[in-house]
Amino acid sequence: MWFRSKTAFLVTMAVSLTVFVPTSYSKEAVAEVRPKVDPSTWARVSPAQTAAARKLGVPVAFEDSAGIRFVLIPAGEFMMGAKQTAAEIAKDCAMSNAAPGWFVDEHPRHKVTITKAFYMSITEVTNACHDALLAKPKPKKPKKPGEQPEKAAVPNEPKVNISWSDVEKFCKSLSSKEKRTYSLPTEAQWEYACRAGTETPFSFGAASSTEKANYHGDYTYGGGEKGQNRAKPAPVASMPPNAWGLYEMHGNVSEWCADRYGKYSAEPQTDPTGPEKGQGNQRVLRGGSWRSYPGACRSASRHRYDQGARSEAIGFRVVCSLTTEEPEKAKKK
Repeated sequence: MWFRSKTAFLVTMAVSLTVFVPTSYSKEAVAEVRPKVDPSTWARVSPAQTAAARKLGVPVAFEDSAGIRFVLIPAGEFMMGAKQTAAEIAKDCAMSNAAPGWFVDEHPRHKVTITKAFYMSITEVTNACHDALLAKPKPKKPKKPGEQPEKAAVPNEPKVNISWSDVEKFCKSLSSKEKRTYSLPTEAQWEYACRAGTETPFSFGAASSTEKANYHGDYTYGGGEKGQNRAKPAPVASMPPNAWGLYEMHGNVSEWCADRYGKYSAEPQTDPTGPEKGQGNQRVLRGGSWRSYPGACRSASRHRYDQGARSEAIGFRVVCSLTTEEPEKAKKK
């Protein structure tokens, strides 16, 4: 059941959450950013993001040399997990086989505090951005009679068929090139950024909509209507962004998170990173995909897969540390 899905759009820029702005960053610690394209032409950010960036003395958005675009996600707190009960979620899926047991791992709902602002890529990493960093020329093979040419990857579609382990190598290479720290988001960072201050099943409301997410349109959630079944990943930024300027947080492709998969605790958490040991090598997937039903599209929906596995429905987005070094080190200078 790992391949459920999600969606991304918010009709208001008013964000109802507590924003914490750390004060331990020095100007020397903030990594230099030289935007390739003026972020004001593409960044869709909220007043909360702009205010946090000003207080921290960092850009609210930037584009790196691989062409990946980022926006600042402010520090803050939120309630992680599903607000509805597992039985209510199953009912809203409007599927005869939907069972509460599919959704029990979204509970207990618990308070999470994200103490450090971070940058998140506004879209899933595309074929073009991935290949700009890691592509190697393929040796030409002689064509057999009647053989069809290999289908070329669409540059602005999400990079898929990539394992968690592959993404770790990508982040390491990107960090080395950019002299910044890139990684997969933690599961908590992912849900916090996806919700962008909301508590509804989707960041755009309670009901599914194929105009706001790429999932299997023959299915509905929360009274939504049936819609288009695209049956493949859409080019990134095809759907409206959420309030923090992030596209396709619901649906399109399921996204790897850094964490091992594990059960939630009811206790409040601060910057959680998942269990140190989990069920084998299973890592968390979030967001669902183009082939998922929309009940799996929700902000709270969780999935898992072996870290070495690949799928045409799995991709990733990355986060970037705000500074080149830890705040505590900078503070001692």
